Amino acid sequence: MSAFGGYTTTGYGGGGGDDGGGFTWGSQGGSSSQPLARAVNDESLRPVTIKQIIDAEPAYAGDANFRIDGLEVRQVTVVGMVRSINPQTTNITYKIDDGTGSIEVKQWLDADKTADAPDAAPVFQEEEYVRVWGRLKSFSNKRHIGAHVIKPVRDFNEVNYHLLEATYVHLFFTRGGLPNAAAGGGAGGGGAGVGGDGGGDSMFVDDGHDARYRSYSAKARKMYDYLQRNGNPTEGIHMQVIARDSGMSIQDVMAGAEELLSHGTIYTTMDDETFAILDRD
Repeated sequence: MSAFGGYTTTGYGGGGGDDGGGFTWGSQGGSSSQPLARAVNDESLRPVTIKQIIDAEPAYAGDANFRIDGLEVRQVTVVGMVRSINPQTTNITYKIDDGTGSIEVKQWLDADKTADAPDAAPVFQEEEYVRVWGRLKSFSNKRHIGAHVIKPVRDFNEVNYHLLEATYVHLFFTRGGLPNAAAGGGAGGGGAGVGGDGGGDSMFVDDGHDARYRSYSAKARKMYDYLQRNGNPTEGIHMQVIARDSGMSIQDVMAGAEELLSHGTIYTTMDDETFAILDRD
């Protein structure tokens, strides 16, 4: 992860990271391969923070699957400290804390293996850092991770690396990759970085309207287009009017508004539900 400006240096969108869990962003575009691409992406391993798991939205009403950054997520990896250990006959439940939140991780035991070798499943000590690979699950409205593998963290740099990797993937899916990143990262440097010509660093607000617009989600673009088409009055337009005239649901309007507000593209006027585009000179 040599430069935040390029977003492409860690291998996402190609072969993936060190754990082989990379995303193939381009595979979602073709209509002929959409079912296959969706199946692959649904099972992709995603680095996340525990707060992202806690804040994840159900993919569908009453469904056990979840969405993070608008994408369905099933397989996750987290890094955190073991706060408590609760061994039982069929599983070991760990309470993992990564500084953003805490979650239970259940490691199910193989009855045949434990009968022959009671210590076959590794039992970690409290206050020890571990990396967990597993499936995001929910039982009785309580979320947990069903662990496939749990390994101790031998180098504390892995903790920092995981947080950076989770941040990178979050930014990739919420703000998009830079279209000119490959062309800007020449030997002279600075082309795709902060202050470089063209794309700029998409971790920051970009003054170029085209670059910002391409990074928006469909909901944010639709809301932005509506405000622009209607003259962007200084008093703003209420979300109920936006929803009615644009054909969007209230939830979609609020999601688009939240994204545009985070980019500094729009602002609230008379109240928290009335919006106008922030003019940039």
